[in-house]
Order: sequence, then C-alpha cells, then structure tokens
Amino acid sequence: MTKSELIKALSTTTGIAQKDVRAILEALTLPKAGKGLIATCLKRGERAVISGFGTFYVRERAARKARNPRNGKAVKVSKRRYPAFKPAKSLKDALKK
Repeated sequence: MTKSELIKALSTTTGIAQKDVRAILEALTLPKAGKGLIATCLKRGERAVISGFGTFYVRERAARKARNPRNGKAVKVSKRRYPAFKPAKSLKDALKK
C-alpha cells in the first residue's frame, strides 16, 4: 500500500477529507525532514507507542572495527543509533489469521 492509497483508505473509512488526512499523516511521520512526531520522540530517546499497533524505539549499535573489502585495511566504525519497531500482540495475531 502506497502513501496515497493509505490516505484514500483512511479518508474513506473515517469520513475526513483527504487533505486533512494527508496533513495528519505527514505530521506523524515526515521522515525526510526529521520533523515528524515519531522522529522527534525518538530523537529525544523516548519510545513512541501506538496501542494495538506497536512501539517505535531507538537501538544502539556499538562501535566496532571492520575491514575495507577493497584493501583489507581495518577501519573504525563509530557507534550509531537506528530506529526499530516492535509490533503489538494484536497486530501479530491479525497476521496469523
């Protein structure tokens, strides 16, 4: 399902105008600008919990040494943070049916 299809489906289901649904969805996500509510929450180190859907949270990958595949030299890879998602039990159960 694309973003446009999701907006149309939400508009049909809720009876809210598509432009309003688009504004809500972009306020929630807006990943390119990093200004969406979920991204802002994760930047602060908090979890974003959508009851019945799942939890967005931040994981950290420790610093490590790796090898450059071209020349075999060791390179240092710094630690990094990345977003993760854990689906709620109800979402998992919905997929089993």
